[in-house]
Amino acid sequence: MTGIEARKTSGPGVRIDLDASRRVLVITGDPAARAVLADNLQAMATAEDGGHLHIDYFPEHPYLAEGSVPIVVNSPHGRMPTR
Repeated sequence: MTGIEARKTSGPGVRIDLDASRRVLVITGDPAARAVLADNLQAMATAEDGGHLHIDYFPEHPYLAEGSVPIVVNSPHGRMPTR
């Protein structure tokens, strides 16, 4: 992947797609849902004990829109959490 592109839409929710031709992860969604996703990503990035975060759509997901591709976000600190 070469980049991430975020776009504001009226919602509801966030949709995560892959633009394979450009090798770009595309995130679209309403501001509130994008803020929840951003908070989750920030928490993973700053978790000092490592780990990973699965972001997968399921019916009635609190912020993901149907059709989102599943992603796994690894901590920059690696390893599994100790807590």
